[in-house]
Amino acid sequence: MTVLLTIVYLVGIFTLLVAAHELGHMWVAKRFKMKVEEFAIGIGPILARLWRGRDGTLYTIRAFPVGGFVKIPGMLPDEEHIEGSFQSKPLYARFLAVLAGPVASILFGYLLFVVIGLTAGLPSLDDPTPQVRMVMPDTPAQAAGLRTGDVLLAINGEPVRSAEEAGKIIRANANKRLQLTLQRDGEPFVVAITPKEVEAEIDGKPQKIGQIGVLWHVQRKREPFLQVLSHAGLMTVGMTVGIIDGLRRMIFGQGNIHEVGSIISIASVTNATARLGVVELADFAAKFSVMLGIINLLPIPVLDGGYLMIFTVEAIRRRKLSPEAMARVQVVGLVIVLMIFVTVFSLDIYKLLTGKLIR
Repeated sequence: MTVLLTIVYLVGIFTLLVAAHELGHMWVAKRFKMKVEEFAIGIGPILARLWRGRDGTLYTIRAFPVGGFVKIPGMLPDEEHIEGSFQSKPLYARFLAVLAGPVASILFGYLLFVVIGLTAGLPSLDDPTPQVRMVMPDTPAQAAGLRTGDVLLAINGEPVRSAEEAGKIIRANANKRLQLTLQRDGEPFVVAITPKEVEAEIDGKPQKIGQIGVLWHVQRKREPFLQVLSHAGLMTVGMTVGIIDGLRRMIFGQGNIHEVGSIISIASVTNATARLGVVELADFAAKFSVMLGIINLLPIPVLDGGYLMIFTVEAIRRRKLSPEAMARVQVVGLVIVLMIFVTVFSLDIYKLLTGKLIR
């Protein structure tokens, strides 16, 4: 896939997810009669003024599609006197207006899961011919030479009848050498592979399991409406729990810093996913939306979670932070975000140079 097409897909997904996130902020802000001056997709100079609503809100597209914002006067304490400003509203209204963005992102992810389930069906691993859909970088599967399209026939000489069965065998054999019989272009071949031991949460309990780093081809089946809603809910909750657990492990030094990524990793995953089809690209967008919502809840100033943390402190102290204190907190948050960005961007450059990005 060309670089240009990857950029188009990536910008399209970013625009859609940012719009959903910012719509959450704006909708709740307007419910509390806050004056929304601008709803912007992107940052930087204005490229297009789309329209101005009856309530005066200007809808714009800006130059760099890496974010967006809802402009409300009075985001700083010293602007409190402005009618309809952010700071003129009660604490609970400000809290809910900020919380609405991450919640909208999570709900939009859920909605995408529902749409996928209704149009393409729910995933099923009962395919009688387990086929490799994607090989992840820097994994036992990549080291063993597995490729997209390889069909798994047997493990240790025993026939494998589905991807689900293959997954169970691999998970149960961490750090144990396995003989995989596969077929490529009609020709069978055998490779030796040792599943890497990783920790995963299964049924709410952390367990050691084996992984080789492949995604299997997934067939989809049409299911009843209520089952689709239930599956979408389970996917959303599972994603949320997984992201929170990953962040917890990273914070306490139990995770792998190489598992995080910047825009380069996101572009790489977008490129690889787009090759699998529209359904997989939509599934990626749904997961990305949930992730966007959770990440924005981190208690880092300049993120939504940072504002929620400040509001919580104000509620405990029963008074607002001074403009000077707010400015200092924002600077600290900006420094933290920039440090994280530089770190993950540098790691992605290393992955790119060493061939460890998903291709």
